[in-house]
Amino acid sequence: MKTLLLKATDSDCIDQAVSLLKKGKLVGIPTETVYGLAADATHTKAIQEIFKVKKRPPNHPLILHLPDLSDLSQWAINIPDITYALAKQFMPGSLSVLLHKNPSVSNEITGGSNKICIRIPHHETTLKIIKRLGNPIVAPSANIFGRISPTSADHVMNDLFGEIDAVVDGGECRVGIESTIVDLTTPTPSLLRPGGVNLFALEKVLHSKIFIPDFVNTKISGNLVNHYQPTTKLTPIHKEDILTHQLIGAADSTNTIFLLFEDLHELQINKYLMPVDVDKYSQLFYGVLRVLDKAGFKEIFIQMPPKKPEWLAINDRILKASHK
Repeated sequence: MKTLLLKATDSDCIDQAVSLLKKGKLVGIPTETVYGLAADATHTKAIQEIFKVKKRPPNHPLILHLPDLSDLSQWAINIPDITYALAKQFMPGSLSVLLHKNPSVSNEITGGSNKICIRIPHHETTLKIIKRLGNPIVAPSANIFGRISPTSADHVMNDLFGEIDAVVDGGECRVGIESTIVDLTTPTPSLLRPGGVNLFALEKVLHSKIFIPDFVNTKISGNLVNHYQPTTKLTPIHKEDILTHQLIGAADSTNTIFLLFEDLHELQINKYLMPVDVDKYSQLFYGVLRVLDKAGFKEIFIQMPPKKPEWLAINDRILKASHK
């Protein structure tokens, strides 16, 4: 199979993508978070193909992508009012909400769970595709399960060329990490996955604190302890550890590299510098990991961000990407 690269700027891009989806084919699509592997959410065989292509466990749920909330009741039941308060502020955008599944919804989507995760992506091309299709799509990250998420069409082509029918090139993802997932099926909303919408912003809308569990046992996308992983060994380090003799010794080797914040630019070690701004860091994170993963190093040392709420998502991704 030859994978087509469709440019979002081409006049027939949306028509081609929709035609493929209607036939039960898989299409890589851009979103503001990461690139997704899209299938028509009403096409059972296409949904099954997502799990096969990604090598994704069948009990690992998919996120449903809607163009708006007008048909939400077809997919979810017992929808709390705070769903609409959050949607007004963050949808389209990098927020996914976990709701009680409508019994008519296929268990293929939810991994057998009675709950369903829903969001509205914030990308003009993908929203046009969903609207033209006339059905929602399911779209996990367009890569091999457990590996580094893709934030450009090139990443998807590198990972899945020959396995899917097309990739829509809509440019690089402007957020760069996955959506925040909030559980709205319990009396107190809880944070299941930190992501593109930060905790402060959510609590401001809800006028209350969001519960952060020590361990997430709810089945959602991205909740495994080892995820987003490069093939190269990734070792988290703290700023105070960087100058230890052991790490400096490792840094003398051409087989290792340090992924550091740019305020440590004066250190004379093999390094790649990252922005101290959380939004800019997030946008670059997966792309930089991919570059370093292909560079032939035996080990990547990565500086942990501050333990501040705005860095919660990046801390989560680093810990999961480095877990062995």
